[in-house]
Amino acid sequence: MKELLDYRNENLWTEISNNYNVSFENSLSKEYGCFAQNNNVTFYIDKNNLCKSSFTHEMLHVYLRLKDCFISGGLNNTINQNSILSSIFSQALLEHMGNCLDHIKMFPVYINLGFEKEKFLLDFNENKCTQEELSILKNNYKIHSLINKKAVDFYIGKLFAILADPNTEFDYTQELNEFKQIDPILFEANNKMIQSWKEIKLENRKIWDDDYHTVLFEYYQDLEKWISINNIN
Repeated sequence: MKELLDYRNENLWTEISNNYNVSFENSLSKEYGCFAQNNNVTFYIDKNNLCKSSFTHEMLHVYLRLKDCFISGGLNNTINQNSILSSIFSQALLEHMGNCLDHIKMFPVYINLGFEKEKFLLDFNENKCTQEELSILKNNYKIHSLINKKAVDFYIGKLFAILADPNTEFDYTQELNEFKQIDPILFEANNKMIQSWKEIKLENRKIWDDDYHTVLFEYYQDLEKWISINNIN
């Protein structure tokens, strides 16, 4: 643990270890990760590359659980109650969206602890949407009057990656305008959802004001409206 903890993250570790049964496993992918269920948390660590920043990142995923914030699981439940939406949103997309939503809340805490922003994500310095990807999306999103489900999956995944990108060095103004042109209603539904989520407090929460369930409910309503006016294949 001496290689994973210092004065910046030891209080976070103490809070987690006092509330959960914690275990460690070596990461076969050489990437850090965590899995939490009930009162059990497993951290996946690269034993050949012990990194305080990466470990802190994973602890912050658990930190959201400590704050009774389960937006990733709530998103899964919200989407899977609708047969059309569940046929559009792949499991990989839902996991990606959940990660993005977590990262939005984790990043300010990570910075306040004193860690370097560049080490927050492995792809921190990578542009989250290239012009080539945008061209592929525009060419495949709609065929005649039918919206392509696979293209919707790609659209939402890329849009979430852009809107949740913690690297402020990237200017996505042009890309966001193009996403809005491709599908203005779906763009607004996802943008509104993320902006509403950013307003939710983790500390000193007032349940009636800072309930992430409301964010998910409104997102679901907006997606239902989008479905009702489109032909989706």
